[in-house]
Amino acid sequence: MAALLVVGSAPCLHDDVERARKLYPDAHIMLVNGACVAIEKAEHVLAGHREKAEHFARARRRYFPDAPPWRLHANGHKMDASRKAETPSVTDWWGSEVSTGATSAGKGVRIGLAMGYDPIILCGAPMDGSGYFPGESVKGARINHDCHRVGDPARQEHRTIMGYRDKFARLAAREFNGRVFSMSGYTRELLGEPPEWLT
Repeated sequence: MAALLVVGSAPCLHDDVERARKLYPDAHIMLVNGACVAIEKAEHVLAGHREKAEHFARARRRYFPDAPPWRLHANGHKMDASRKAETPSVTDWWGSEVSTGATSAGKGVRIGLAMGYDPIILCGAPMDGSGYFPGESVKGARINHDCHRVGDPARQEHRTIMGYRDKFARLAAREFNGRVFSMSGYTRELLGEPPEWLT
């Protein structure tokens, strides 16, 4: 099967995708959360938080009304009629087994592996606290929950990032090892860039 680029929202996403496309010109793309408004041609979009699925779908349709067809993925508990009514744009429901606790990009990797993609390349997912690409907020793809936090936001964000990094390191050493690579940052340190022999 084709390679899959799992694309997060970091400022480096466009550079990462450009470099990955040189290695894998026919790779499919999965845009994660706010990255849904970063690239027009993509086969998949992941709502890493299912309650935001319709928000991401609306943002993508608004900014790319002529985009080729794409699938919207989400996960959670058993699918029922009420959940389908709340999230009519979701085309692919996944169970809780795809959750990793290591950011939505980790969830995207698990979904990609389950779909049979090989290899999977992380782009725009350095896990280095660099923030979001400028277009995400401008295009309305981000929902900010910071207003619900209590205490020092910088310290909480640091703890959250460190927790994600610890969980991601365990995944990199086991199930992602040799199948998943990254183009930048901490995830590249763990996984390495895709070797040329895979292309």
